[in-house]
Amino acid sequence: MINPRFLVNRDKDFCVSAYDLCSEYGIYAIDALYLKVALNYNAILVSLDKKDFIDRVKLRNPPIEVYHISEFPYFHQD
Repeated sequence: MINPRFLVNRDKDFCVSAYDLCSEYGIYAIDALYLKVALNYNAILVSLDKKDFIDRVKLRNPPIEVYHISEFPYFHQD
């Protein structure tokens, strides 16, 4: 269950505003929505999709931290 404070209602304008990220980063439309949220909130972006999402975003050197889950430095196993 996701805590409601982490849920944000997104409308058509938000979705349209993310569309340019598809061509800028060479990513799929659904991934552009995740990236747009991370960019808007200056958040860390973590994904399981290395080849078609994370690697492509990293090539453009975005102003946020971007990780494949296997590279995520904030996770420590005990």
